Amino acid sequence: MNRLLQIARKDFVDAIRDRQLYVLGALFLLIGLGIGYLAGSNAENASAVDVPRVGITAMAFLGSIAAISMSYNQIVGKRASGELRVLLSLPFSRTEVVYGTFLGRLALVAALTSASILLSSGLAAALGAPVSATALLAALGVAGALMAVFVSLSVGLSAGSADTTRAAAGAFGLFIVFLFRLWEGVPNAVRYVLNGFAFPSGPAPTWATLWRHLQPMAAVRNALAGVEPDLTVAFVAYAPGIPDSEPYFVEPWFGAAVALAWIVLPVTLGYLKLRTADL
Repeated sequence: MNRLLQIARKDFVDAIRDRQLYVLGALFLLIGLGIGYLAGSNAENASAVDVPRVGITAMAFLGSIAAISMSYNQIVGKRASGELRVLLSLPFSRTEVVYGTFLGRLALVAALTSASILLSSGLAAALGAPVSATALLAALGVAGALMAVFVSLSVGLSAGSADTTRAAAGAFGLFIVFLFRLWEGVPNAVRYVLNGFAFPSGPAPTWATLWRHLQPMAAVRNALAGVEPDLTVAFVAYAPGIPDSEPYFVEPWFGAAVALAWIVLPVTLGYLKLRTADL
């Protein structure tokens, strides 16, 4: 555990020396200031969940891009440069390198997104807009969960890929699939083929609806519904609506389990691929 934290700390410190961090930090600072100012300038019409809600919407998109851009090259890049061999020649295992990198990158992007949300909330409150403390805490938790998902995907692909191009294509490709809701088109394509290459009529079957709620954006939204339902509208552009019948797979506990799987499985699969790779 101590060596794993050493890798995480090294990864975090290395990022501080990277100019990209300062560019992203300035961007997230401006986003936070902009959200806070807009809410504060219309304080009389603002609700207590407006700032956290907009913060989630912004971080789901921009924070995910930051998580990917700062993570996809972290292991495959070291592998290409020979730095990974040097690390493994020291008393570090591949397990510690992969999971330490995941923790270091997650700490970094979570700090960026949290700072942006806190700044926007603080400025809005200073200008007289109401800000719910419960909604703010929920927004911070949601942003952290989303960052964990995309850091896990990126580090997992980085660990399991032989070159940077594949890792980048995979990570940004999944970002497009999730945030632009291409994931939801898979059941439609399957039903089209099974129906003899004709569009089926009638309501979607249960398995198709279940599939749509297995993507991480929907899973985090469904988990959030059990804590702060008023914030779920932040995901309206990224996730399908909740069916009126409210089946088990839209329950908060199921959403939390699916989100946890998206955090744990990608980085673990990447590690398993790297564990047997010839460096």
